[in-house]
Amino acid sequence: MLEGVAGFIALACLLFWLTYGIDWVHYQFRKLELPASFRVTCTILMTVLLVGLTLSWILSRLFRSFKNTDLALALERRNPRLRDRLITAVELSGKPTTTPLQQAMLERTSKQAAEEVAALDLQSTFNPIPLRRMAIAAGVLLSSVLMFGIANAQGMERWFDAYILGKSDYWDPFRKNAMHVQVIAQPGDRIREFDAEHIYKHPRGADLQLLAISSQDATPPDESVLQFISFGGSARQRGRVTMSRINEGEFRHTITRVVDDHHLWITGGDYVNRLPLRIQVVDPPQIDSIHLKCNYPEYLGRDSEEDRLVPVVGVTVDLPMETEFDLLAKTNKPLVRVQVRCNQFQLSFGFEQKGDALTALPTRLSIKKEDSLETRVVELDIPAADFFNADRTELKVPLHLTVAATTELQAFKQGARIPLAPETGLQIYLEDQDQIYSPEPSLLTINSILDQPPVVDTRRTGIGTVITRMANIPIEGRITDDYGVSKAWFGYRVDGTPDEQTRPLFKQPAGQSEFVLGQATENSRELFNMIPLKLEEGQTLTLGVYAQDGDVINGPHQSHGELFTFKVVSKEDLLGRLYDREVNLRLRFEQIRSEIDDLKTRLTEQLKIATTSPEMTDADEIKKNQLILSSFVERSLHQIRKNHTESRSIEVSFRDLREEMINNRIDSKELLDRVDNGIIAPLKTLNEETFLEPDRKFGVMRLSLERNSGIEVAFTDAVPSIDELLRQMDKILNEMRSRGTFNDLIQNLQELIEKQKKVLEDTEDQRIKENFFLPVN
Repeated sequence: MLEGVAGFIALACLLFWLTYGIDWVHYQFRKLELPASFRVTCTILMTVLLVGLTLSWILSRLFRSFKNTDLALALERRNPRLRDRLITAVELSGKPTTTPLQQAMLERTSKQAAEEVAALDLQSTFNPIPLRRMAIAAGVLLSSVLMFGIANAQGMERWFDAYILGKSDYWDPFRKNAMHVQVIAQPGDRIREFDAEHIYKHPRGADLQLLAISSQDATPPDESVLQFISFGGSARQRGRVTMSRINEGEFRHTITRVVDDHHLWITGGDYVNRLPLRIQVVDPPQIDSIHLKCNYPEYLGRDSEEDRLVPVVGVTVDLPMETEFDLLAKTNKPLVRVQVRCNQFQLSFGFEQKGDALTALPTRLSIKKEDSLETRVVELDIPAADFFNADRTELKVPLHLTVAATTELQAFKQGARIPLAPETGLQIYLEDQDQIYSPEPSLLTINSILDQPPVVDTRRTGIGTVITRMANIPIEGRITDDYGVSKAWFGYRVDGTPDEQTRPLFKQPAGQSEFVLGQATENSRELFNMIPLKLEEGQTLTLGVYAQDGDVINGPHQSHGELFTFKVVSKEDLLGRLYDREVNLRLRFEQIRSEIDDLKTRLTEQLKIATTSPEMTDADEIKKNQLILSSFVERSLHQIRKNHTESRSIEVSFRDLREEMINNRIDSKELLDRVDNGIIAPLKTLNEETFLEPDRKFGVMRLSLERNSGIEVAFTDAVPSIDELLRQMDKILNEMRSRGTFNDLIQNLQELIEKQKKVLEDTEDQRIKENFFLPVN
């Protein structure tokens, strides 16, 4: 029993030093407590070993029984002089003998063994050395433990807390250093704490800035080391870095562009966080899509479009001015707070998270004062819940795009919609339920479509700048407006007077965005009748078409087209002017006829070359002739087409002359018949039929030269088409010249009238002088 007790004490002390040493070495390297599972395992193992030693070395020995044969063997082993007599006597005693001799021998052996045993020293039978050694070992070990407990009671207490009480922070009362780790979140350098489970949710891709601060009641460490494990996919990356010292006991370090989860350990002196600080990377809040639900002004006539959401593609959207709209934005995760900022105001709304509950915050509109950096805060009577849908993944902001936004904001007190100035850039900041801000604001610029004045595109047609006082002035064109033309009219001034007079158009617009003048009249033109004005010869008229849109909010807007100036002359004066233009057209036509005649002459010359070419044998001469003929054909085609174009222009000019005569009311049936049948109709036949035949013949000539066959026939066939062209042109010229004789007579008559008028004026002046300015005696 003594040996067992000594062994128990020795083993218990050995186990104490072993477990204490493991804990001390582990702390020196890692500055952490041993894992609870390891300590529990050690405690169980110690208990098992001590219980097992008690059972095997104490209890089992106390209840062990020895057989006589075992005792006899023990004595025989320690006393060799017994020479197996004792074991023989013990084993054969009580057994029957077969012969008297065996019985006599057994009795003798037993007697001798009894005599020998009686003379033995039984104390020498036991070996005291193992007991002495175990007692010494137990005493030494127990003394060392008792002395350590007296000298280092804290160490003994720490061992007791670790292995007996199973505390997880048994080293904390003995640490000199203590650190508090925080995160500096952006934007705004916000201080964020790890939650109760040592978790911090970090936006993906953002920089992670860590702040380690020494506790006030602890000794600041000289340096702090950050160790981390990054969980990127299937691989793990470990790292170790010394944090930057900012102040006494304050250390910082930034991990750039964090995209994977991390486990962090901060070491400073004898401090290290026993549980890893876990960084969980999550997606930051962001806007996935934006739509606008618009209520357009009534005068735009876009009621049918109000049920359709307007998608925002990019960062800009155009809306008509004075549009009321809801900004609908869908996000990737539930939101807690939202801020909408621009140059004029800041709108903030949302909730405050208290545990698992959300408490609504007041909706505030901070308005910047004009010419000042100060702001005025208005609390809106709009609940924060009205800005979100049920799961807070969609927000709604009511706005009103208006010209008077600045004025309305300065006087803003309460309203369902917030005034928004044109060309305003909105910045939308988001905060989700993990207290993560959007790294960058979502940008949206609302461009206004101003209701511009109508665009009036008009031109005079069939009339010149010189007119008679009986004229009808044709104006054609179109009026366009973004949202519809509501009204149009003629505006005119006589002799440059400042007062403008108006006259309605024959056909009024009905709110269409594109209005063609005179849509209900033939030729789509409006006529301005000069007769009601009763102008005299020599007066001037300034005429234009005016239009007005339907903007009843910021308008209406008015504009006008080109302003035309007309001079009133007599019929004879206008006929003379038209005759001068007709003479110029005749001269141009004579020039075209002369060029065609020259072409005929050159064609005759080239026909000779084309006729002699087949008889030539020299290849070089043949090639030279073909080049000459090809060059002639190309130049002739160009000239014919140029003359054709000029002839069309002359036809158009004669039609304009005809229109001008009609619109000035100086036409007659005979005059119009001569112009229509003698000039315009022949010119139309000439341009649409006669000019086409020479063009086709010269095209055949070019094809024959390319194929080098039928050249002579092609050149010969072209001559009649040129002759026919000249014949018709001569006929037209004869009519033009005959009209010239008639016009000469009119012009001479006009000159006589002018001279007569001059004589009458001179006579009247002389009469006035003779009657009122008599000489003085």
